[in-house]
Amino acid sequence: MAGTKFLIRPAMLAASAVAVLAAWHSAMAAPIRAEDARELGLPPVSAPGARPASAAEAAYRRGLERIAADDLAGAKAAFEEALKQDARFAAAALGLGEVAHRSGRLDEAGRWIRKAVELSPADPHAQASLGRYLAVKGDAAGAQAALRRAAELDARAFRPRIDLADLLASSPRPADAIAWYEQAIALQPDHAGAHFGLGVAAARAGDADRARASLERAAAIEPTNPLPALELGRLALAKRDGAQAMAQADRALAIQPKLVAALVLRGDIHDAQGRAEAALAAYADAARAAPALALPWMRTAMLQHRRARLGDAVAAYRRAIELDATQPLAYNNLAAIAVERKQDLAQAEQWARKAVGLAPQAADFQDTLGWVLRARGQLPASRAALKRAVELAPKAGQIRYHLAVVQAEAGDAAAARSNLKQALAGGDFASAAEARKLLADLGG
Repeated sequence: MAGTKFLIRPAMLAASAVAVLAAWHSAMAAPIRAEDARELGLPPVSAPGARPASAAEAAYRRGLERIAADDLAGAKAAFEEALKQDARFAAAALGLGEVAHRSGRLDEAGRWIRKAVELSPADPHAQASLGRYLAVKGDAAGAQAALRRAAELDARAFRPRIDLADLLASSPRPADAIAWYEQAIALQPDHAGAHFGLGVAAARAGDADRARASLERAAAIEPTNPLPALELGRLALAKRDGAQAMAQADRALAIQPKLVAALVLRGDIHDAQGRAEAALAAYADAARAAPALALPWMRTAMLQHRRARLGDAVAAYRRAIELDATQPLAYNNLAAIAVERKQDLAQAEQWARKAVGLAPQAADFQDTLGWVLRARGQLPASRAALKRAVELAPKAGQIRYHLAVVQAEAGDAAAARSNLKQALAGGDFASAAEARKLLADLGG
């Protein structure tokens, strides 16, 4: 969306942050300046009007101009000429990486970026580009290391700091992102994206006051962007302030009336306040606004599932996976409903295995698979799946109870008693009464 350059978020990395260069101005715009390069993470060039220091730099500048004009063939030729003039000119290798990236050849882009790092390991631009490339490739540790190195090499570099902060904000330790956002803000105090990222990270780290202040600052800097209001609404909902949450959702929708996330948030607010029909209506609005998106259907399905309207839940889950076949929760819940209904058990096993395949570390999904296999009479396979679920969530009483049931049915009373005692020692759970009865029946 035009005018929202601040939204440099982790999700954006996969789409664009590998880029070394950027067409931040239209074709034939003003000459590229050193300050433009610093902002965008480019290797520096000499000042406008100054004579290039070498033939290689002259060719490199032509490559930048061709990139700005969206002439990839011309840019490639210019960067190749720069490397021909100076085989150790790392900036030209980065330029070729950008051309490859813009041409959809990510692996080739990575090879050129690595070549630039090899030629000039102390070049912060090369390290930053490597970090963004590794982030796209899913190597979070390598990406973080390269971005940290880029920041160390250039104390004034903004991009590697905010890119690193974005990666850390989406990690299991979001608080680690806060210091990097602060460094980015110190370099560019009016960068809305840095304040927005800081707000999201602070919210995930449990610092609601700081999150609220940072998100409001982002909104003040860029009032035409709805995402700060959306995050403020989510923050208010987490605090169970339904009125404030709805006000922020409406604020976001006033800016962008068909913003699906805000429509879904309105549904979540209604749901949290027990207004099921209003929630379903909001989710339906979201589904109409984005017919190809699975999220509104997932919200609808889960609400109907909780209301025990299983037919409606199944229909919505099925619609969600038609739209997005990578929804493990939908497959898991379809399998659980089939077991509850004691029907379509072969299909239930397929659904449960699909959920586990998509999210093998999810204990609840392993538990569902185990329970489906039990319903199909496959006790050894059921026991194996449930043991894995217990390994993943050793304090989950309900899962231990399920394992104990299968162990008892398989004739292993001692193992069943042990798991029942551990389950009951951990506190209450859905089947605690049944667990106590089974333990008594087993002589425990």
